[in-house]
Amino acid sequence: MSETDALRKDMDALRKDLRELAESVRTSGEKRYQEGLDQARHGYEDLRREASRRSKEVGAEIEARPFTSIFAAFGIGLVLGKLLR
Repeated sequence: MSETDALRKDMDALRKDLRELAESVRTSGEKRYQEGLDQARHGYEDLRREASRRSKEVGAEIEARPFTSIFAAFGIGLVLGKLLR
């Protein structure tokens, strides 16, 4: 076998190894992307459920004590108005 044939064989092996490496990197990147996306969706759903639960609690509290809620909102509005001036 000549040096040229040996070099050609080595280059072919190198190309094959590089293709396999690129495929591995691509697959790993896609997997990480999907895991991140799934984690973000799960976090969003958790936050949405928690916000809904808290909203219902606040609504129930306002219905139970409407005048207290009005006065509290008015007082908070006054304080924020003074702070934001």
